[in-house]
Amino acid sequence: MIFHVEAGGEFRPVELRFATEGEVRHVRAWRKLTPSTEAAEFATLAAKRWFYYQREGATIHSLQGLRATCKRRKEAELAFLLVASAPWAKRYKSLALAYCRRTWCHHLVLDFLAVRPGLAFKKHPISGTGSGILFSLTQLADRLNMHLIWGEATASSAPFYEKVLKIRAVKDLFMIQRPMMRDIAERYFARQQRRLAKPHRTAHT
Repeated sequence: MIFHVEAGGEFRPVELRFATEGEVRHVRAWRKLTPSTEAAEFATLAAKRWFYYQREGATIHSLQGLRATCKRRKEAELAFLLVASAPWAKRYKSLALAYCRRTWCHHLVLDFLAVRPGLAFKKHPISGTGSGILFSLTQLADRLNMHLIWGEATASSAPFYEKVLKIRAVKDLFMIQRPMMRDIAERYFARQQRRLAKPHRTAHT
């Protein structure tokens, strides 16, 4: 899955894919970041839960694997970690992550969404990573014919979900049903078009 972020004065692609075990171990190392942040805590917890599901034989490593397992085991609860990366961001192996579960009734649960603290490119902040991941999750749910995404918000993440989901006010639980998924996609594409229409800074600025 591809989404775009603003980085170094340009609109750049980011790939969101199912994590390998090695990438999960790398994400777990975010706990060593200083100062400690909520994102680093989420990354550590996501890795811990992924390895728990792996021991239970319930981790997923690809979209094809997810589809096949859902078809074979109708009520299986499955876990997967999605990592966002980009070849142009050579400084970072992963920009962000989303730890998700497929529930027994075929809903998508977003347990953790974390953007690596201090992301920058050419001395400019990288923006749009979190919203790009949330948009990608709506596309994933659509491909899998899921009718509901739900997740838990913290006090610090609630304003982000309020902004992206256009909900007032987000408390500890948020839900995204099919009409809202379509609305998120439409707004995301419209925002992309507006950003692409803007004159961007040249590489030497």
